[in-house]
Order: sequence, then C-alpha cells, then structure tokens
Amino acid sequence: MNKRTLVISLVAALIGMASLAGAGWAGIVNAPADRSAYSAPALYNLGNFYARLGRPAMAVLNYERARILAPTDLDIQENLSYVRASVRLPALHSQHDRLADPNTLYWIGVLGLAITGVTLLLRRARSEHRLVLTAGAIIGGLLMALSLGDAIATSDTRHEYVVMAATPARASPTSVVEPLFTVPLADVVSVQDEHLLFALIRDTQGREGWVARRDLAPVIPSADSSTSATT
Repeated sequence: MNKRTLVISLVAALIGMASLAGAGWAGIVNAPADRSAYSAPALYNLGNFYARLGRPAMAVLNYERARILAPTDLDIQENLSYVRASVRLPALHSQHDRLADPNTLYWIGVLGLAITGVTLLLRRARSEHRLVLTAGAIIGGLLMALSLGDAIATSDTRHEYVVMAATPARASPTSVVEPLFTVPLADVVSVQDEHLLFALIRDTQGREGWVARRDLAPVIPSADSSTSATT
C-alpha cells in the first residue's frame, strides 16, 4: 500500500468511526424528542386523524412521509391506498419500496466506510492476515454500495409533492392562460422546475404543466416546514 492510499484509508476510517460515535451520542441526547416529533408512528397517526376528518390531501401527505420512514409497514401502505382510492386516485405506486428505513441504510453505509478504512489500514500492519482483511474491506465496500444504491434509487423522492387542493396546470407559469388539465386533490406529483410562484409538475399520468406552488406540499419537508404541514 502506497502512502497516498494509506492516507485515504486513514481518513475513511476516522470519518466512519467519528460518525458512529456521533450517532451514539445523538441517540442518547436527542432520540426521545426526535421520535415523538417526527416518526413513522406519529405521522401514521396524523394520517389516520386527517383521514377521519375527511381531509385526504393531509392524510396522503402524512402517510407518504410515514412510508419513507417505515417502507415495509403494511398498515401505512394499506391506509394510503384506501385514502387514494376514496378520491379516485390510481393504485399505490411502489417507488419507496426498500429493504429498510433510510436511517438504517445510512448507518449501514457509514459502518461500511469505517470497516473499509480500518481493514485497509490493518492490511499494511498485519500482512499475515491479508486475506481476511481483504475480505473485510470487500464487505465494507458492499455495505457502502448498498447504502449508496438506495440513495440513488430513491433520490426522486426529494422532488415529490402532494397536491393540497385541486389545481389547474397551465402551459406557462402564469394564471392568465387556459389550463391544460386539472391536477386532482391528494395526488402525488414530481416538481421538474420552479419559477416565481409556480412549479412545473409531472403527474402520475406523465402530463406536465405549471401550477401554483401554494397548492403543493413537499413529501420530504425542509427544516423550516417539517412541522407546518403536519398540524
């Protein structure tokens, strides 16, 4: 192993181990508040609450957020499908299907980074165990690849929005032209572009048009909007 590879390995190991240590402290200090404020169970219960109130858009928004955090929860998926069907939306799409929740997959990647860095360092110091350490580095690389692959496969979720009120979609970002079609309440659309008070969306049927941004709520909220759309 040359000097450059050694330095890269050391940095990788340090980053990985520091992240793991930080995760432990974050779990001790912040877990109770975080879990109650924004968690799959809390969002699922909010979805149920809004569904009973007859507010399908808010119900879908909270179910979609809950599904990202708990992608294998059948209750969330079934209730989401039921609410979508109640407003005559197509069957539930499956693009959030994953093996585990995003936080778990993130820490799997961090663990893989730490394993890879440490094993590459030890290969230089303990040449007699080179074969075992090489296998460890490969395992670490596979863990990182799993985490990265999931992030890439679900990156489109960052552009998904729930339609909070049936809204006309137009050919240009203005309200003076005739609408091309109407995007139904509680549908999930992807935002392709933004201009002033308008967003260019693509709906589940592949149609595109400009709609008012005020009629959309992000499935993945920003830091300053994480609570406003769930109350």
